[in-house]
Amino acid sequence: MRTERNKDGSWNVWMSREEYRALPRAAESFEREVAIRLMGDCGLRAHEVLDVEPRHISRMSDGRHYELEVVGGKDTTGEYQEGKHRETWLPIEVESLINRYIQSEGIARDAPLVDVSKRTVQNWVEWAAEAAADEMGDPDYERVSSHDLRRAWANYLLVEESISPRIVMALGGWSSYEAIEPYLVAPTESNIIGSMREVSL
Repeated sequence: MRTERNKDGSWNVWMSREEYRALPRAAESFEREVAIRLMGDCGLRAHEVLDVEPRHISRMSDGRHYELEVVGGKDTTGEYQEGKHRETWLPIEVESLINRYIQSEGIARDAPLVDVSKRTVQNWVEWAAEAAADEMGDPDYERVSSHDLRRAWANYLLVEESISPRIVMALGGWSSYEAIEPYLVAPTESNIIGSMREVSL
């Protein structure tokens, strides 16, 4: 895990996929796990989690994969645009988790999956991070914020999976390359080995 201190005293945390997975494991309820997975596996911002309803989930044209309609997004200048929509990738595993949650809680098709405040969602991430710090023996988890989940998602797709920046921009709701460039940090050693082992120099 890599951390960077900002000028305002806050932290940016860069997590590997395995490090991220400790957070949903540490969630104390079904609802909290769903919220964390929406940020860390689908790239949602904390406030976008609050707008997700079962009706926003749909099967893609191949009949096997799923997408999630994201409403209430913002543009990369920071201006919130009510009604601005995008579709993001919803992993099959997360769709299955959400479906079990909907069934267990009896959530209506047009009701929010997570019916709390943005601050509460942010608190859930911080509490899960504290629990993960104890479980993993790594105090850097205590610096994790909700935005670090989105950061981990984007960095994983861009650096570890080599997904096209244009695709990640579309999925994450970024309108310019400059907005997504900070997520393109230096590749990990495993990424370098995987990319270069077949190259003959």
